[in-house]
Amino acid sequence: MAVYIARRLLYALLTFFGITVATFVLIHAVPGDPTTFYLISFRNVSPDVIAAVRHEQHLDEPLPVQYLYWLRNAITLDFGRSPIDRRPVRERILERLPATFELNLAAFLVAAAIGVPIGLWSAARSGRAAERTSAVAFFVLYSLPSFWVALLLMQFFSVRHDFLPLFGMVSDDAAMMSPAARLFDHIRHMVLPVTTLAYTQVAIFVRFSKSAVTEVIRQDYITTARAKGVSSATVLWRHAFRNALIPLITLLGLTIPYLISGSVIVERMFQWDGLGRLYLESILRRDYPTVMALTVATAVITLLAGLVADILYAVADPRIRLAERR
Repeated sequence: MAVYIARRLLYALLTFFGITVATFVLIHAVPGDPTTFYLISFRNVSPDVIAAVRHEQHLDEPLPVQYLYWLRNAITLDFGRSPIDRRPVRERILERLPATFELNLAAFLVAAAIGVPIGLWSAARSGRAAERTSAVAFFVLYSLPSFWVALLLMQFFSVRHDFLPLFGMVSDDAAMMSPAARLFDHIRHMVLPVTTLAYTQVAIFVRFSKSAVTEVIRQDYITTARAKGVSSATVLWRHAFRNALIPLITLLGLTIPYLISGSVIVERMFQWDGLGRLYLESILRRDYPTVMALTVATAVITLLAGLVADILYAVADPRIRLAERR
């Protein structure tokens, strides 16, 4: 088991360096740099100010040297200051992190709560017309682009019928509300962005859970349980679903990266003050320190999710541990 974990850690470390190098090269390949923001936003900026900004960000050094400067500081979690507002990058990220965590956690729980039971229901009715119809419906749902779904939701629930807030995290008068009313107002603001993030994951959970359970219910011990008179619900939940959890563990490594990447579009469209919105704004403003810091945070979360999924998979399936020893 220790060898298995060490090997996965080595893979994760190599992947991390590859991601940071690729991102560093790509953002520096885009025309413009933080000095462009100063030239556009402020008039009559002196050459000394521009030179000072370039020197502070090491933009006057060759690209490999710039990366080494960044890597040296990143190891100590020092990501510098944003050239936009001069605030520490780490402070800006920690300020936005709770909003993104809240949104992604809610989307994950909603997707799992809806997708897994539907997947079990589909596995129990495999081959029937209702199951085939639901499979087509969820395939279509998975194919819909998130920005288009977000626009439809905003148009129907906010613009046309005014059921839910259009954007933002709270209403303008939230400070005057009671704690209970403020909480309810915040939940109402979460409905549309959470739905936009979760609908694709619902289809994925349905597909994975259905495939896993369908494979398990064909086993001999399931047939034996049914022959003993065990009810279909008990067979499905206590026998089939428990043994189908091993393939579902892989969803941990697949869902989290999708939710993080989807947050960029969703948070921008719904004006949700999280890391996704900060990421996009930083790219548009050529805020290199913030972009690289967010890349590190995203890469670490994604790699940790994959590593945890691999470890849980090995714990749940002893055959993997035995294969690593050979």
